Amino acid sequence: MIVVQPGPLGPPAGRLLGALTAHGHKVYARPEMLPEGDEPVSLAVSDGPFVFDFVAAVRALGSRSFRVLVLSRLGAHPDARCGSLQRLWRLEEHVRAGGAPTLTLRFAPLVGPETPLWRKLRARPSLPRGGRKLVNPVAETDAVETLLRALDGRGPWQGWYEVAGGEAVTLAELRDLAAHSPGGTRGGAWEPPLEEIREHRLAEPQPWAAEFGIAPAPLASWVGATVA
Repeated sequence: MIVVQPGPLGPPAGRLLGALTAHGHKVYARPEMLPEGDEPVSLAVSDGPFVFDFVAAVRALGSRSFRVLVLSRLGAHPDARCGSLQRLWRLEEHVRAGGAPTLTLRFAPLVGPETPLWRKLRARPSLPRGGRKLVNPVAETDAVETLLRALDGRGPWQGWYEVAGGEAVTLAELRDLAAHSPGGTRGGAWEPPLEEIREHRLAEPQPWAAEFGIAPAPLASWVGATVA
């Protein structure tokens, strides 16, 4: 399966697409880099450091048949206070209006032993409002598996889904779990940014889990701890 991303994508989209190469998928940074042929293409789009020109990306695909994967984030909404979430909503709407088969995945904060967020939390950073904010973190391995199942037909290629864990924990609880897990803190970052996390409501992961046949990994299954 060929996946093309039109230019650099913001986190975590770029990292998730990069993980696909380990599973045999070909990922190209621009449509112009595609090899000759008529193999169908999955066009992956997301927020990024540059203005995304969807029309130009489609034009560069020429006569190839394609479908679109929107790598969005939890909280995307036209009335969001955070500019990045507003941009993601506009991107979702713009792509859906294009008429191509479109799958939109809104990712919750990604956690795992080496994710930027987990490394950040290992350092025990100060948290807004005492860390009382509830979040639905999802294992990055589950996020990658979702992409694999979408690409090979084990999941639907239509609609939108919240890719989120089944456990609601506070940021403070998540920080304590991370702080007691082995590993380093270098490369830690708020992913997504704190201003986005502040706007998160409790997610509804059931439709995603059912449609893609995924049982969200419990936090305790890989941190070796019990979630309160």
